[in-house]
Parts: sequence; structure tokens; C-alpha cells
Amino acid sequence: MLKMERCKISQYVHLHIKACLRQGDCISPYLFILVMEVLSRMLDSGLLEGKFSAHPLCITPRLTHLAFADDLLVFSDGSQHSLLGISGILQTFHSFSGLDMNPSKSELFFGGYGDSEAAVIADLIGIRIGVFPSRYLGLPLNPTKLSLATLQPFIQKITKQLNSWTTKFLSYAGKIRLIVSVVYGKVNFWSQVFVLPKGFYKKIDNLCSAFLWKNTTSSARGARVAWKDICKTKEEGGLGIRSLEEFATVFRLKQVWHLFTRRGSLWVMWLDHNIFGRRNYWLMDSTPRLSWNIRKMLEVKSVFQRLIKCQMRDGMKASFWFDYWTSLGPLIELFGQLGPRELRISRNASVWEATHEGQWHFPNARSHQAEQLQICLSSVAPPSPLRGADWYQWKQPTGTFSETFSSKGTWMQIRQISPHVAWHKAVWFKESVPRFSFIHWMASHERLTTRDRLLQWGMNVHGSCVLCDSGLDSHDHLFFKCEFSRSLWISLAGRSSPNPPLSLPLASMWVLGVHSSPPHYASKILKLLLQTAVYMIWKERNRRVFSADATSLSATKILVDRTMRNRLISFSPEESVTTISLLGFYFGCISTPL
Repeated sequence: MLKMERCKISQYVHLHIKACLRQGDCISPYLFILVMEVLSRMLDSGLLEGKFSAHPLCITPRLTHLAFADDLLVFSDGSQHSLLGISGILQTFHSFSGLDMNPSKSELFFGGYGDSEAAVIADLIGIRIGVFPSRYLGLPLNPTKLSLATLQPFIQKITKQLNSWTTKFLSYAGKIRLIVSVVYGKVNFWSQVFVLPKGFYKKIDNLCSAFLWKNTTSSARGARVAWKDICKTKEEGGLGIRSLEEFATVFRLKQVWHLFTRRGSLWVMWLDHNIFGRRNYWLMDSTPRLSWNIRKMLEVKSVFQRLIKCQMRDGMKASFWFDYWTSLGPLIELFGQLGPRELRISRNASVWEATHEGQWHFPNARSHQAEQLQICLSSVAPPSPLRGADWYQWKQPTGTFSETFSSKGTWMQIRQISPHVAWHKAVWFKESVPRFSFIHWMASHERLTTRDRLLQWGMNVHGSCVLCDSGLDSHDHLFFKCEFSRSLWISLAGRSSPNPPLSLPLASMWVLGVHSSPPHYASKILKLLLQTAVYMIWKERNRRVFSADATSLSATKILVDRTMRNRLISFSPEESVTTISLLGFYFGCISTPL
């Protein structure tokens, strides 16, 4: 393989016109594409004319090169004849285009050659021998499994990004947003292309956990909530972050889906001819001779089989034994490993091979399973070329099948499921404030750093509540057994109910069950009121602990009321003029004149 880059010092593209166009001209990108198309055709013609020989694995489909912008990969058998032929084509291209190869940024990669033989050929054409891993389009190229050492520059880049955020005054909710959109976005991009080691995912999770809880990247020890629990759905008590390792499996399933649906990708065409040409995906065994990526694709067979369904038409692509093309499911699961012998149909057979002269063709049934199959196929039309090609569908979380692959829907079906928590709708809802929701979420998990937890850790601290000076500073006391918090909560929610629940779990369930007219208005406002109260109580508690400053109960009530009004006024009014707004409902039923 020859990796090269267009010479950066070429300032002009020489065309047979009266004036030349300098780089930066508005039409120069289009001219560059036209010129590179000429090079592409010259390389293809050079292969057909025998100027160089193709790589043994690039004959079908015919693959001479890959080009993107300035970067170019050329594939050949690596012989001296081929490299001189490619060099001649590039010189011819330079003579009329002005674009030349940059020798200092070009590399040769050999396979199956000795070091001395490779060195002689490289000296002959004046290009150094490259070493894997090499970078192409910003990603590392490596014929072997990517190791943690290879990924170290990527890890350092993410660490630097997280460290730059530690100097910002970010809330927990803000940190989660950055982690999901930036860090996880970058990692998932790499996961789509490469099979990354489990140690890499663990390292990234540790960095994100340390950043979230400790505002550092050194250690996540002492995290208030384990990262595996954070990666659960919000219904299950997590923050809705998708596990990197689970989503890596989704990307492998998507690659296999592309292999079956044959979307026209060059990668799919190459796999179909060079890897799965003789043995289909279902029969291919994972062996060391296969690349790490292919082996990982083969590892998800069992998961892939229960998520894909084949709509049989001409029967040429559908696997008789392994595809889900009848209502009985994959027939290999119905008959077992002796099924091919019983029906006299090979394991590699397509559905079309089970017909004769346009009709189903099976031996006499000798088992209950064979009788089931014949009864089932009595209502299924035999494959016919007139019906078009077979096509595949993907299972959705609802149990239906669609022609579209859904990454989110696939993750929902393969992830590890945990029991739902009853309070999740009281924490996460459309009208919520992100930083309020996060504190409410931590309080629901009892993971706020109250003094009873510090005493359990062996720390020498005063354990009494700083809000009322009576009772142990704990979650149960703080929400809402404390005199301060109880008075605040009753004064805020008392107009909706004379006896609001005085514990956070019960209050979370209570706000979900309140009914009103218009529907759900009272529930929406009380949910927002509850998490605002929880946030303000925790904020006031911390103010008194760390700054010895105190806000009176009446001032805290005013602060909660003002926060509620500011939040509710931000919502757009209902389209119907007869419907009262949330703010109007709050004034009429909840808010106390201050």
C-alpha cells in the first residue's frame, strides 16, 4: 500500500486556459475534484493496461485506490514493477496538472516482504517505509487490534478537554450535558469505525466520573453514584446516559445489518467477495486469521439472529436454516443440528434451493418438526424471480419490524434492564430545571453528603441539623422532618392540600397523583414546586455549613416563589384563549400573596 499526500507547496492548478486559478478561489474545490477524477481514471486504466498489478485482495471488487481531499491510498501487489508503474502515472499526472506527490509525507507499507527487500524497493522510488499504526483522515490505521497504548493520544485529548472544563463554574447538570454531547460523542464516533478494547471504555468512564463528582480527572474514588447506575435510563433511576460498551455492540450489529442489506458500500462489497464469499455469515467461524473487527461481528450472531427478519421473495439471499423467514423463526432452532440431514438441505442453502420447478420440495415428514414446517409452508408462496429480491427488516422495541435500523431502538433491546423507580416522573419532566432535577435525583437516591453519611465514613463532624439545631442531619430529617423544611414545604404546598406528605419519597408520589382542571396543571406545578423546594433547602443548608450565613424562612419562601414565577413565565401560552396558563394556575391555586 502506498500512502501519499498532495504536495502542499503547489499553489496553482495548471489548466490549458488563458489564466490560472490560485488556491482559495471559489471554484477551486470543484476544479480540484475534476482533476482528482482524472487521476482516479488514470490509476484504473493503468491497472487494466498492466502498468501495475492489483493487490491480491483488491481484484474483486476492483480497488486501486482510495482518495479524500489531499490524502491518497494506492493498493498494488508491492512489486518493483507495480511501484515504478504507479510512480510513472503520478509523474504523468503532475506534468499536466501541477499537482505532485509530497515525498516527505508519503509512506510505503509492505506485507509479506522481508526488511531488506522492502528497503531496496523503497530506496528505488524514494519513499520511506511506514510503520503501523499510521494515521489517515485523523484516525489510526492498524492491521491488528487497537491497544490501549495506541489509543493513548485520544485518551490524552479527552483528558485535556475535561481539564479545561474544571476551571469553569459548572453545575452537575451542565457537566452531564458536556459529557454526553462532547466526550461520548467523540468516543461513539470512534466506536463506529473501530473495535475498541474494554479497558478504553473503562478509562473514559473513570475520567467522566472523576470530572462529574470531583471536578478533576485524577481519580473517581468516592463518587456519590456508581457510573454503571448513572448509565441506566431515567425510568430505572439513572441519568439516561448510554453505556459506551453496550453501544459498541449496537455498532457491530449495524455493521452486520449493512452486510445483509447490501447498501452499495465499497466495504460491504469487499467483505461479500473476500470474507463471506464461500461461507456465509451464519456459517463463518471466528478464527485468528480474521481481523479483530470481523471476529467481533461474528460474536453478535445470537443477538443479530433474534433482531432481523427476512421477507422472502426470490429466495436467493435468504438462508433456509438461519434466517427468520417463516413464522416458525430460524429453522435451525426448530430442527436442531440434525435438521439439514433430515430434510436433505445443506446448512449453506438458500430458500430457493428448497424448491423444484417452482414448488416446495421436501422428503416425507418423519418428525413433528417436519410436519410443522410443511403445514406452515402450505400457506407460503414458493420463491419466484418475478417477486423481486429478498429484503430484510429490523426489530423495533415495540416488537414490530421495519426496514430502518434504529440505534436507539436496538440499544433498548440489548441493554441490561433494571427495575423502574416509582419517583422518576417527579424528577424528570418537561417543565423541570436541570440543576434542580439533578439535586432532586441525588436526594431520591439518598446520595447528598449529609452529616449522617460523613459520620458513617468515620469523619469527626458535628451531626446535628444546621437548619433547626435538633435532629440528625440526614435525608429523612432534611426532607421534611426538619422544622425549617417542614414549614417551608407546608406553606408552599398547603394551598393545594392541607396535609402534604412530609417525606421525599411520599411527596414525589403525591405530586404525580394530583388531578386538576385543566388536566395535569396541578401535577406539573407541584412537581416543579417540590424540586425547587428540595434545591433551595439543600442550598440553604450548605450556605449555613460553609459560610455561616443564614437566610430566614420568610426570605426562602419569597425566593422559591420568585423562582417558580420566573420559570413558569418562560413557557409560551396555550394556543386556546380559553385555557389558563401555568402561571395563571399557579397564582390561583398555589401561590400565597407575599
